[in-house]
Amino acid sequence: MYQRGQVLQENLKKIFDKRTKAEDFFIGDKVLKWDSRGEEKGKHGKFDFLWKGPYVIQAVQGNNTYFLKSLDGTKVDDGPVNGRMLKHYFDQVF
Repeated sequence: MYQRGQVLQENLKKIFDKRTKAEDFFIGDKVLKWDSRGEEKGKHGKFDFLWKGPYVIQAVQGNNTYFLKSLDGTKVDDGPVNGRMLKHYFDQVF
């Protein structure tokens, strides 16, 4: 019975790992931050953009924790940000 449970957990981990994306952010990368405060229903309009930024990664702490600063160099006082709340920002050049 123990072995069946262990096999089941390993299979669930494989499925979870397939769906999660590992993003690597480095110091100096430009990122957008998800506005989790405005995420709830009624706190934003239908077409409001919930990605705030762009910001620059100032420091990396631990496994998936980042400190941000604005593009002009001022520190953002939101504290540490989880990497799941960030996505890469690319300047559009046409």
